[in-house]
Amino acid sequence: MGAGMRAAGKMRAGKKALSVAALGLMCLWGAPALAGGYAQGTQGAASAGVAGAMTARPDTPEAGYYNPAGLALRPGWGAMVGTGAIFPTLFHVDPESGERTRAENDLAFVPHLHASWRPGERVGLGLSVGVPYGSSLRWPENWEGRFEAQAVSLRAFEAAPSLALRPTRWLAFGAGPRVLLGSIGLERQIDVARSGEEARVDLAANAWGLGAQVGVWVAPTRRLSFGLSWRSTVRLNFSGVADFSDVPPELSEQARDTPFTTTIVLPDRIVLGGAWELGADAIVSLDVEYNRWSANQRFEVDFEDDQVDDIDEARGWRDTFGMRVGVEYASPYGGLVMRSGFAIDPSPTPAEALTPAQPDTDRYIASLGVAYDVDDHLQVNLAYNYVILSQNAAGADAYPGIYDGFAHVLVLSLLAK
Repeated sequence: MGAGMRAAGKMRAGKKALSVAALGLMCLWGAPALAGGYAQGTQGAASAGVAGAMTARPDTPEAGYYNPAGLALRPGWGAMVGTGAIFPTLFHVDPESGERTRAENDLAFVPHLHASWRPGERVGLGLSVGVPYGSSLRWPENWEGRFEAQAVSLRAFEAAPSLALRPTRWLAFGAGPRVLLGSIGLERQIDVARSGEEARVDLAANAWGLGAQVGVWVAPTRRLSFGLSWRSTVRLNFSGVADFSDVPPELSEQARDTPFTTTIVLPDRIVLGGAWELGADAIVSLDVEYNRWSANQRFEVDFEDDQVDDIDEARGWRDTFGMRVGVEYASPYGGLVMRSGFAIDPSPTPAEALTPAQPDTDRYIASLGVAYDVDDHLQVNLAYNYVILSQNAAGADAYPGIYDGFAHVLVLSLLAK
């Protein structure tokens, strides 16, 4: 065990063991929902095929998520249902020994449902249900960083109904509420400063949140269109219970199960997109995305038990700008559509806030997709994303380590029309 780990173990010893453990939980709790690596882009196979560059594209029910204004442009009705399968691989490298530890990540499934209906020439309705945030992470049972984090899981389901209006041929608006149900589970070991003994804490909490989304679509020419989408801040006021186990008798009064509350703010997301039709068969789309992660400058946890110190600490997240570009080509024969794309999704996490519970890195995404019309009313969509998790080193004040990895993402969607 290195000097950094021995020092960390000493800090967790003594009469304030529970309070210090609670401070450690702050990193474990605040990280998942607020890290760019936990924002899901798998809202459907059509969008995944072009790396999510869909803000100016009204030709799929996924418009209910990317830009609700598009619901007024799509004729008739349509419903897309499917799931994404995420195969992540993440590594931690000890900067002193060079030991490389692989996280035991579970296969994650991300379902989605999008429906659209245009009852009139200038009106569109839609509903999108999906998981904009969701991931899981588990480190090996006996790795040295288990006192920082053992396992993290997050799931935030969202339902978003929308109404769209098209006052003129070249202009459309869309808006609607967003209802989120969030749940989170956390595990870590606690060094109780007794040779060979460790305690354990498990946290579970749930929260409801309400937000909004607004979209605008403009087509200055027949082949060129622009879209602007805003998805608002959502406050998730979590409440749950801290469950301690394997606690030695001398700490039993301090390490009792206790309820707690905390608030996580999901940031504003603003996207400006453009789409250019290259003839009748091809479309090129580009999105520039802004996420206001700086809404989370502080992190606070209120424990009901007075023996546990409440938490109030600066986090220092920063706003990010991302980019997505996609190309789609519709073959004139056989109802076949081919897609490709590339995206850059920066991390909002400064080096000082990087931890085993928040191993966030910049992401580079390459995508391929295909769609096939089975008949006039059913289309099968399939997409593959390869995600590079670029190397990122923790700062001097954080748990030492270098993080990197990759992920394979498969998305399957069935489109009824």
